Amino acid sequence: MPTSSPRTASPTGLPADRLDQRIALARAVLSIERLLPRLWPAIGFAGFYIALALTGVFAFIPWPAQALLLAATITATALSLADGFEDFAWPRSLDAARRLERDSGLAHRPVSERGDRLVGDDPVARALWALHRQRALPGKFRIAPPRAGLAERDPQGLRWVLLVALAVGIVLARGDTGARLVAAFDSGAGAAASLDAWVDPPPYTGLPLTSLHVGDDGIVKVPQGSVLNLRVHGAPRTPGLTAGSNSVPRFAGEDGEYSSNVILSRSARVRVQVGGHAIGKWMIEAVPDMAPSIMLTATPSATEQKATKFAFKGSDDYGIATVRAVIVPKGKSGKPLVTDLPLPEASAKAVGQTTYVDLTSHPYAGLMVEGHLEARDAIGQLGTSSTVSFRLPARIFTDPLARAIIEQRQQLATTDAAGRRIVLLTLDALTIAPDRFYAGKNDIFLDLRHAYDGVKSAKSDADIAKVEQMLWETALKLERGGLLSAAEELRKLQAMITAALASGAPQEVIDELLKRYDEAMKRYMDAMAANPTPQSQTPLDPNAKTVGPGDVQTLLDTIKKLSQAGDRQQAAQLLAMLQAMLEDMHMSQGQSGDAGGQSQQNKALNEKLQKMGQLMGKQRELLDKTFRQQQGQPDPKDGGAQGLAKQQQDLQKQLQESLKGMDGKSAEKMREAGKAMGDAQNSLGRKDMANAGSAQNQALDALRQGAQELAQQSKDGKTGSKEDPLGRGPSPLGSSGIKIPGATDLARAREILQELRRRSAEMNRPQQERDYLDRLLKAF
Repeated sequence: MPTSSPRTASPTGLPADRLDQRIALARAVLSIERLLPRLWPAIGFAGFYIALALTGVFAFIPWPAQALLLAATITATALSLADGFEDFAWPRSLDAARRLERDSGLAHRPVSERGDRLVGDDPVARALWALHRQRALPGKFRIAPPRAGLAERDPQGLRWVLLVALAVGIVLARGDTGARLVAAFDSGAGAAASLDAWVDPPPYTGLPLTSLHVGDDGIVKVPQGSVLNLRVHGAPRTPGLTAGSNSVPRFAGEDGEYSSNVILSRSARVRVQVGGHAIGKWMIEAVPDMAPSIMLTATPSATEQKATKFAFKGSDDYGIATVRAVIVPKGKSGKPLVTDLPLPEASAKAVGQTTYVDLTSHPYAGLMVEGHLEARDAIGQLGTSSTVSFRLPARIFTDPLARAIIEQRQQLATTDAAGRRIVLLTLDALTIAPDRFYAGKNDIFLDLRHAYDGVKSAKSDADIAKVEQMLWETALKLERGGLLSAAEELRKLQAMITAALASGAPQEVIDELLKRYDEAMKRYMDAMAANPTPQSQTPLDPNAKTVGPGDVQTLLDTIKKLSQAGDRQQAAQLLAMLQAMLEDMHMSQGQSGDAGGQSQQNKALNEKLQKMGQLMGKQRELLDKTFRQQQGQPDPKDGGAQGLAKQQQDLQKQLQESLKGMDGKSAEKMREAGKAMGDAQNSLGRKDMANAGSAQNQALDALRQGAQELAQQSKDGKTGSKEDPLGRGPSPLGSSGIKIPGATDLARAREILQELRRRSAEMNRPQQERDYLDRLLKAF
């Protein structure tokens, strides 16, 4: 008898031909028919809850009641699904073949039994079986649509009520459908919470904080190591936080107020959420702090006073903290010589500096050395310059014994134990016959014997360093003159003043240091006069730049005024420029003859120019008074408009006196200025301040143009003059590029600084304003 083959007894897997595809489709239809009835009433429970949410009724129901209804819906849905699928089984391929035969109206099961085979040898049965197999299958198969069968599970027809309820809910929700669906499963805790977020960069960067706003989609760039501050308000439960691979502490707090701080060591996508709601998210990029760069702009060299000149420039993302020079003897052993180089400004992002350091007291002085610069930023990152070779300046000793002592000191610093034995023998030899060679110099003899004993008993580098210092002091005793010592004192004071300016030291400290610097400079000048150099015996070069005591004092006064006005960076630059001048300065005999090298004609022109300058200053001052009168802020001492008219008349008379003996374009401009002054006087008499101010501006412009013409005449007639058209000597700053503010600018800066300090001291001002004022004052 026939039996079922494995092909129809079990699923066949993926369809391989057209019939198999139809069987697979029939199987899918059977699956739908078996699934749909079992999903009811679970779909009904969930659907009615969603329809209720779409109507917006949950906005008026307290969360505990909504949570109870949601829990009941989930429970009912789960129980109904468990009951419906208790005896569920997926349809087999044989079931699908039978469904295909029924829907297509095929008799004798040609599809489901197509894989059967005959059992036995009966010839009649074989003939019938062959006839049955020869019957052709129809060209088309028919598969009826799936029958849901929900009527049996929902005899009351509640499914239609559900469709109506969903339709009504969608109409009521309109564009708020998504928000209402989310609210159906959420307590709304995140909607009531607010978030304050900001990033504090590391203090050494000097950057302001960065505020983060909810909804910012761009990348926020902050320095690496910044602190992300998060403050959540009105949260019913502890918020959640993710920040990439950064270490994220949990939020701390209670009663709806929570806080957290995250150190941003790496870039991260930050997300803050409450009850599943994201109340803030940002993409933050942690920008690493790069190491500083430093380079020598010139090979270190010696100045006239044997100081070592270091010219360098460097830069860093947030400011260079320290710069130092590291020097080692070339081709010899020895510990590195490390010296700090002062900076004109604390944590300057860009530095271009020339520094003078006295290294003549070091044992390496006079040797060929190799050196480089090292710059560090606030977090200790190191940047180095390329290494250069140069000869370290050395003090010239004229006393033979002093030179011998310095040679042994140098040998002691650059050799090993074997070399120290040679130094020991040499020191012993230098102290032979003290009664003959050290008559009246017992202290020198004792110092050398102490040095001998020190080398003999030395057990560490510190012991050797003490001997080196003793030998240096002994050599200085033998040498005469105090010029180099005075120069060294000046350099030390300059470094101290620069450090005080950069660190924001009190003005009293800076004034005291400047006073000491002034006194040291006078001693330095005296020492230069007492120790003339070969250059000082030669006549003065006509093209040489000369600096007198008055120029130096003027620069010192300007440095003091700049520091008092708050412009400490420019004061430091000016001090460095003054120190550079002193390093390369030497005394000179000057030149004989006329002090200025000018003709009597040029002197007369210069005198007129000086008077013109005074007139312009008075006219500018009168213009300021007129402007204040126009603004309703007059000075009672001016006497009102009539008083100003009288002052304008006096200026016009002074101008007429200056016109005597003048001709050419300069005289023409002066007459224009006189006419404008007359117009200004008439307007002031009528109390017409607007026209008076306009006429005074015209007079000032004409005076300026006339002065320029007169200056050109003086320039054309000069004979080797070293003075400018106003009779002033060449600026001691030369073309340094440093701009010295005028007296008006300095006075205005002092007024602003005093006003800032006054407001900062008023405790009744808001704390935020006083903090802002404090930040402004730090810049001064």
